[in-house]
Amino acid sequence: MAEEQDKSQQTEEPTQKKIEDARKKGQIVKSREPATAISFLLFGLLSVAGVGSYAMTRLDAVMYTYLGGQWHDAFSVDAMQRILVDIVIEVALILLPFFVPIILLSLLVSFAVGQPVLTFDPLKPKMERISLIKGIKRVFSLRSLVELLKSVLKLVIIAVVCWVTVSFYEVEALNATFMDPQTIAGLAVDSSVWLMLACGALFFFIALADVLYQRWEHLKGLRMSIKEVRDEMKESEGDPHQKGRIRQIQMEQSRRRMMSDVPTADVVITNPTHIAVALKYEHGTSSAPVVVAKGQGKIAEKIRQIARESRVPIRENKILARSLFKSVKVGGEIPEHLYEAVAIILAEIFSLRGTV
Repeated sequence: MAEEQDKSQQTEEPTQKKIEDARKKGQIVKSREPATAISFLLFGLLSVAGVGSYAMTRLDAVMYTYLGGQWHDAFSVDAMQRILVDIVIEVALILLPFFVPIILLSLLVSFAVGQPVLTFDPLKPKMERISLIKGIKRVFSLRSLVELLKSVLKLVIIAVVCWVTVSFYEVEALNATFMDPQTIAGLAVDSSVWLMLACGALFFFIALADVLYQRWEHLKGLRMSIKEVRDEMKESEGDPHQKGRIRQIQMEQSRRRMMSDVPTADVVITNPTHIAVALKYEHGTSSAPVVVAKGQGKIAEKIRQIARESRVPIRENKILARSLFKSVKVGGEIPEHLYEAVAIILAEIFSLRGTV
């Protein structure tokens, strides 16, 4: 019941991270139908393209040799073994030009469909694989039903195509016993080519539908609940609450460092209550006065309080305070267009210091 409830809650499409994690575990889109369709089509196309002529020539030679009475050895064990080995080699040479490209192209198509990955995770022992209940569920699952329907459909297609092909070559097949080996070989190759091409064309549509279904089922099995999506976001991007707490701590630390620099300032410019900017100028160290602290509201009030306690001069200048607050960051030098206004204030303060 809990498992069904979890399945019903999996309403969200899988994230890219979920898909990649499943792929690393060997859970990919799997379909054997494209390889089957490619095998039939490529076999037929290779036959038409010229490999069929090669196969027919080799097959003609084999049939002429072993059905035309061209070997004269006695019916001994050694002779039969030698004949069997020769036939196996000849059949292999006939089929090799077909099987090599078919295997290579089938592997390429399988890779394109599912992008296989090398992993040993599926080999790990899991209790659910030996569970009788889960085994029964897998037997009677939708996937099993679809695989059964595909198998039945393929059998029906092959049976129908074979029946149509045999019907087309019915007269030739009935007269095969009166034909020479070369004609029989040609008949076998021609019928095989048409059989493969017809099956391949029909299996192509089955493969296309199966790939679409397998991808749909794969993504459906990876669907996530809203809670899983949120947990993944927290894991990959960090808990928003935790990140907010970290930012708050960083801002508090930066504010404390800024407040600790207020007593070292030469002057605090205010507007007079909403904004406060603390300036410091060290001749020979910086080319222009530097903003060591700034703030508005309660922060501005705190800056003024520390300035009074530290006996840092406070000067009211609304326009200058707003300009400094907007245009200069803490630790930055004031812009050139504010040099004159700030210089007047600093000159006054340095003059007063010199008279003390």
